[in-house]
Amino acid sequence: MSEPVDIMGVVAFPNENGKRNCRFIDPQYNLLFTVPDGGSVVLTDIDGTRRTLACAYIDDYHVKIGSSVFHICEFAERMHENGTVYQPEQPNGTEKYGIYEIYQINDLVGVDYCFRPYDEAKKQIKLTDYRRVYAGMFPEKGKLDDIFMEHNRDSRPFGRKMRSMSVSDIVVVTKSGEKHAYYVDSVGFEQVDELLRAKQPQRAGRSLKKKRSEPER
Repeated sequence: MSEPVDIMGVVAFPNENGKRNCRFIDPQYNLLFTVPDGGSVVLTDIDGTRRTLACAYIDDYHVKIGSSVFHICEFAERMHENGTVYQPEQPNGTEKYGIYEIYQINDLVGVDYCFRPYDEAKKQIKLTDYRRVYAGMFPEKGKLDDIFMEHNRDSRPFGRKMRSMSVSDIVVVTKSGEKHAYYVDSVGFEQVDELLRAKQPQRAGRSLKKKRSEPER
């Protein structure tokens, strides 16, 4: 085994096989992607602010991102709590992740289809009624059910800044270059990709339309 080294207070054992890839996971420990030592990761906050930060390999569980050192679990949890998504600046085609965004109706009083099942709301849904309230990482085998349960926990991320997920919310999933939108129905989800082609509203919102799909919850 290599001799341990102290890097910014972290005692690390450099990988002996010569591969120095910084691993990025989600809070459930699913591997999302790797960035080679010296590469960069792009962070995008919920308000759209983007930061490109250099990555330095420390060991298989620690990485220096920008000027800070993180355990890979700590980094994933912090990004999850902040609604910040992260991607390699230069993808290499082996990535195993997507990104999900949650949209909620902004005006609970002025929009009369809020909390209504899809069959009652489908003729009224407008993207401009929605505001983007959260974004997170979506693992390769993630399901819409996982998102719904995560955002209904008492300890859900952004719990003080957004409502728990409910009927009439919209989830947009971007994965493998494809984007799909889902209306949260009273049972399951209704695929509403047509809304993605509607005129885009303010920065924090978007909308969707009908196409029946097999619900995932």
